[in-house]
Amino acid sequence: MRIAGLPLKITPDFRIATDVWQFQFERRELPQARLRRADKQVTVFLPNDEGYTSLEGQMWLRKVVVETLRRQAHAYLAPRLAYLAQTYGFTYHRLTIKNLGGRWGSCSSLGNINLSLWLMLAPSHLIDYVIKHELAHLREMNHGPRFWQEVDRLTDGRGHQLELEMKAFARSLGAPSENAALPLADY
Repeated sequence: MRIAGLPLKITPDFRIATDVWQFQFERRELPQARLRRADKQVTVFLPNDEGYTSLEGQMWLRKVVVETLRRQAHAYLAPRLAYLAQTYGFTYHRLTIKNLGGRWGSCSSLGNINLSLWLMLAPSHLIDYVIKHELAHLREMNHGPRFWQEVDRLTDGRGHQLELEMKAFARSLGAPSENAALPLADY
């Protein structure tokens, strides 16, 4: 399923606000754009000119948003995966953060975990669910009954509920509804 995540046109009032972090553009009297990071808040200060409606301006705004998501994903997802893996007794080989337009995450038979930078649009409990889903694949690579038992063990029996919530979240980002019923590994 395609993760639509960003609106077709990004305007200076575009924002991301989750319980993990916040992102916003802010207009200022500046000669060029500037970025400020403070705790869980990222603000991009934009000059007051109107160059953001052009194709080049839109491409630049999208690049800023995607690169900010990537940086936030590295800062948040890597330590979160390490913590959850240690807490539940898992060992993984490597984490890669990718711009996965069609999946939230994946796990290889070599123990490599890939997580989508688009997870940074989700609330923390759904981020944890995706991470636990991928950790469960370290023990059971398919989506059979043993896999879902492992997911339930990691989520206090809430695997199915969280799966449905993740699908609803994906739909809220504009994912096609006909694909929203696919298992998480197909996102």
